[in-house]
Amino acid sequence: METVTPSVADGPRTAFPVDLIRAQARAAGHREALVDERESLTYTALIDRVDALAQRLRVAGAGPQRPVAVLLERSTDTVIAMLAVLTAGGAYCPLDITAPDARTAAMVRRLGCGVAVADRAGAQRLPSGITVVDPVGLPATFHTTPVNEDALAYVMHTSGSTGVPKGVGMTHRGLSRLISWQLASGETGLRTLQFTATSFDVTFQEVLSTLAAGGCLVVAPEQVRRDPAALLDAIVRHRIERLFLPYVALQLLAVEAGRREVTPDSLRHVVTAGERLIVTPAIRDLFAALPHCRLDNHYGPTEAHLVTSLTLSSDPAEWPEMPGIGTPVGGVVCRVLDGQLRTLSDGGVGELYVGGTGLAQGYLGDPAQTSERFIASPFDDGERLYRTGDLVRVSADGHHEFLGRADGQLKVRGFRVEPGEVEQALLRHPGIDAAAIDLREVADGVSVLVGYVQTHGPVAHRDIIEHLRGLLPAYMIPARYVHVAALPRTATGKVDRRALAELELPAGQETPVADAASLTDTITDIWARVLGHDEFAGDDDFFDVGGDSLLATWVVAELGQVLGRPVELSLLLDYTTVDELADALGSTSAPRSRHRSSQIVTLRPGSSGRGVYLVHPLGGELLGYRELAHASAAPVRLLGIGWTGDPPKFGSTLTEIARTHVEQLRTVEPDGPYWLAGWSFGGVLAYEMAQQLRAAGADVRFLGLFDANPVIDPITGLPMAETPFLDMLDTVTARLDDPATTHAELIELTPGPTWLQLMGAPITAKTSSTYLRKVLDTARACMNAAMRYEPEPYPGPVHLFEAAGADPDLRARLTAVMRGLCTGPLTVVPITGEHWTFIRGENVAEAAARLDAALERVGAEGSTQHGS
Repeated sequence: METVTPSVADGPRTAFPVDLIRAQARAAGHREALVDERESLTYTALIDRVDALAQRLRVAGAGPQRPVAVLLERSTDTVIAMLAVLTAGGAYCPLDITAPDARTAAMVRRLGCGVAVADRAGAQRLPSGITVVDPVGLPATFHTTPVNEDALAYVMHTSGSTGVPKGVGMTHRGLSRLISWQLASGETGLRTLQFTATSFDVTFQEVLSTLAAGGCLVVAPEQVRRDPAALLDAIVRHRIERLFLPYVALQLLAVEAGRREVTPDSLRHVVTAGERLIVTPAIRDLFAALPHCRLDNHYGPTEAHLVTSLTLSSDPAEWPEMPGIGTPVGGVVCRVLDGQLRTLSDGGVGELYVGGTGLAQGYLGDPAQTSERFIASPFDDGERLYRTGDLVRVSADGHHEFLGRADGQLKVRGFRVEPGEVEQALLRHPGIDAAAIDLREVADGVSVLVGYVQTHGPVAHRDIIEHLRGLLPAYMIPARYVHVAALPRTATGKVDRRALAELELPAGQETPVADAASLTDTITDIWARVLGHDEFAGDDDFFDVGGDSLLATWVVAELGQVLGRPVELSLLLDYTTVDELADALGSTSAPRSRHRSSQIVTLRPGSSGRGVYLVHPLGGELLGYRELAHASAAPVRLLGIGWTGDPPKFGSTLTEIARTHVEQLRTVEPDGPYWLAGWSFGGVLAYEMAQQLRAAGADVRFLGLFDANPVIDPITGLPMAETPFLDMLDTVTARLDDPATTHAELIELTPGPTWLQLMGAPITAKTSSTYLRKVLDTARACMNAAMRYEPEPYPGPVHLFEAAGADPDLRARLTAVMRGLCTGPLTVVPITGEHWTFIRGENVAEAAARLDAALERVGAEGSTQHGS
């Protein structure tokens, strides 16, 4: 069966996508083009930034057929880097920022890159001998030159069955074909969310078709991509009109919208691609509430990008549960062939072969695999066909039905995964004898990678995870593991995947709490369900067996539902094992931590006797320091000073709040020397605590301020007394006290970047009103105290850890203020990221390393001076 659709790119060459974007800048340069959390660029400003970077790339050696590696965190810079490489005539090669360093370096070497675009942190991960160009630089004039249609436009990597990722090289002709079709398919100029990973080729459809048509592109930060609640909030807040989402992300978005009864009514066009679409009840309900929104199902391997498209009918009630993949898009030839490359009749099942103007050149530097997958067409002289490995059936009207992989390749969150590559990585573990990988559905129609492992002796779940983290990107690491005595085999000796699929997955079951005796089992089951494994003992620390702050929120929310009473998040800092938590929740009296205003907990034990105290930020909680504490390698013990029990009385001074903590600190450690640090408001509080300790004659050996300033707010740049945050907190509190306010309305008030930078996390669907009121009242009292605080000069040494991603003028003002306040030595330490992100996520390793170095340096000086 052959299907051919004429291409809008056939005949005279269509303009390159960047040329179309330039035309938009000439026609309406004032229009908003590109937005992220940090900045908003007009079309004129966008082209100016692109040209400036393109000029620096050309000077560095970028040009036709020369791959340019790009290693950047998600921001406007990633979009500008893509356009600049294309403008300079180079081949754009985005790298996965989450991949292990060794994998990244190996991919760059295989590409033969001589030039890369990276910030300071990314540059340290690249192999030596590469010219690294910073994405931000001075304006420069760029003179465009003609680009050969058959030259490389980009290189995207797919998982390789040999364990080596394959670099797929696409030409400018193929890219232009894709964008020309996308522009001709549906409404243009829509406000689009840039959601997909930069290492996923759908990014080109998002970026280029939006900007070439005069639309606005909103870059979603990493936390939005990973959190369905944050994604829904971003769509509503930014009035997003068009989305490209893999099926799983669409499913989770639909579930979130249904649970919160929030309709993202700005949406007009949703495209799902990357994995098989299943129309679940949640997806059906979402589009029933959006009658004006179109849903397209796209199909296409990286080697040909977009191949077929299906627009679902307007009535979601009529949608099939597993829609087909549609008909070929412009310029594509689809052939369904049998094992002898013979055309099958209508309705026959065969392997899909793709031809036309959209085929890639092949696999960069690998002619053997290229010749295996890109074959000479037996039907058209001089033409090629790409063997997809996908089984399809074609109806008489030309519609294709996807039936699965011919070779067992898998799709996870839009990424293509060769089971062999993951299995090979598993087999490098010394305790694993045999391994198999497959997809399994775990909940709500969501499928995850499952690893089936045959071991000699026990191998812990956490050991496997740590082993794979150094070998594979995050999306290729299985989410569940099943231990088998021996992998089941078929009569021919192959792994029996049908038998594997029938094995029970490790997952806890909900257990009602009938009495105190069942509380331990309940907590154990919740942990197993949240963590995805049950390989922990009653005395194992939650955060040592795979837990993090997000999962901790899930645990306490489920415990609160089961127990029928609020469970505070801080409880998981005092009681981090199943046994301790069961004792604390099961005791007839309230846990001890609820009776104290100031609470000191161990965030991470250390081998030395020295303790470094991290003071709580605005809401009184300490979970925001967990990532930093676990990333630190210093031998010191890291402790947290939090606020627990009743919130501070509104109107309390910052001096009074600090005094409460100083009294508790001196009860635990009467003599010092003291080592204090804090992020944001926590740093201001640490500053005042250090003042009080020094006034009492104590030795404050270290004071670390993480983007903290007692005079100017690091978020807005306003004087502390003029910040709008107290009004914002009052508004949320008033809505909380209004009986008519729904929980969904509360959640809508708190998703923005300002709230996240202030409080560290949005209100979640399972947050109890009692707990939320306590956090809000603590934050209000602390904010009010900070606004009225008049700091005195501090005579001791201070380390100021700055968020390097902040506005340079603001950074300069913040530093100048601290230099005026600190009459002793001031050491300024820049860290990649912004106010909320620079001690979290991708930046936490750098932040921890900078903190460790400062502690080591001060410790060495103190040892020399004091002989201890």
